[in-house]
Amino acid sequence: MRIVMFEDADFGRLYPLTYLRPVFELRCGAYSLRRKLQAKFPDSVLHLEMRDALSRVAPEICPDCLLNHQDRLKPDDDILLVNGGAILTAPAQKYAERETVATAPTGEFVWAYLKRETVKKLSAVSARSLASLAARNLPSQNAQDLLIRFPWDLITQNASQIKSDFREFYRPQAEVKLDPRVAVWGEPTNLCVGKGAEIQPWTFIDCREGPVIIESGAIVRAHSSIQGPAFIGEKSYLHEACIREGTSIGPVCRVGGEVEESIIHGYSNKYHTGFLGHSYVCEWVNLGANTVNSDLKNDYTSVSVYLDGQPTDTGSTKVGAFIGDHTKTSIGTLLNTGAVVGIMCNLIAGASVLPKYIPSFCWYLEGRISKGLGLGAALDTARAAMARRGVELTDAMTELIKYTEELTRPDKMEKVKRDRKRAFR
Repeated sequence: MRIVMFEDADFGRLYPLTYLRPVFELRCGAYSLRRKLQAKFPDSVLHLEMRDALSRVAPEICPDCLLNHQDRLKPDDDILLVNGGAILTAPAQKYAERETVATAPTGEFVWAYLKRETVKKLSAVSARSLASLAARNLPSQNAQDLLIRFPWDLITQNASQIKSDFREFYRPQAEVKLDPRVAVWGEPTNLCVGKGAEIQPWTFIDCREGPVIIESGAIVRAHSSIQGPAFIGEKSYLHEACIREGTSIGPVCRVGGEVEESIIHGYSNKYHTGFLGHSYVCEWVNLGANTVNSDLKNDYTSVSVYLDGQPTDTGSTKVGAFIGDHTKTSIGTLLNTGAVVGIMCNLIAGASVLPKYIPSFCWYLEGRISKGLGLGAALDTARAAMARRGVELTDAMTELIKYTEELTRPDKMEKVKRDRKRAFR
């Protein structure tokens, strides 16, 4: 059986998280959506289909994967067609029992199992079009799986996905000997510590409500606390951190202060004190000391989040911030409830809470949005930040960032002009 995972037409609903990566590279739990699928079907060939804008950078994001390959829909094998935002929750064998299309309660395509004869008959040119044809021609069923449709869905599902990933892909173990001054509360079967991890004395790990996964090479410094379910990625450092339940910290991060029910994608820093709650932080972000976000309104009503420039009701009372790649905040930055901050922004704190929406490639300074120093300076900063971790800003990623700047420029300029007019009233 061949598996084809594809981005549908709604990848923009997950901006700014998906400007520089396909939907299936978003993290939820311990793994990305793509890695969950690979782990569930280890003996099947996985093809990935994504938008053209990502084609050059895709081999860097998903090495050793078949990307937009011409044979992905070749009718020489049965195909399991999977939405890039899907998390399949049933045992693997359940997805090949009969030809069917599984849809979410909202009507979106989640997955379909197609016999090779059907693939040949439908004769589609892309996985996205094959999904549409299958939905019109095959019997359907209600999917019991998860579909990530909006950024806050990742946060809502994160705690349960840490538990699920622990059951499916990890085993209780401590590959390093824990110092007797490390306090573990709860069942040892809920703890996994990878090879080469360093857990310093006076660390507190609470496994009562869910597993704690600490991957290889991670360092948990003295006086840190971790409350499960929680995931600490490879080579990440915790510096006197308070990691609350439902938090995933992906590789090579530096984290201090309080973090609750949040996902830090990877290569990002929240080194100092401050609070991050119910938020998703992309790569190469730096949150300055005492950066704080709100994840609950004072009137306890549901939080709205800006999508495509329009406020969208999340239906949830606990929603934090969604921060794009390479964005930086100064000390004392205050992020609004349900804030959306684009990629490569520079937020310089003032005396008040920042706006709920800041477009990509903007500076926020002295109470208004501006163009900042331009794309060239932003790329120079990105190169310098990445070099500190021994990573190069490649030509392919540079071109994708330039494309994204062109894509988002009209929105940015509209906000800049609006704030400029307000400043001179």
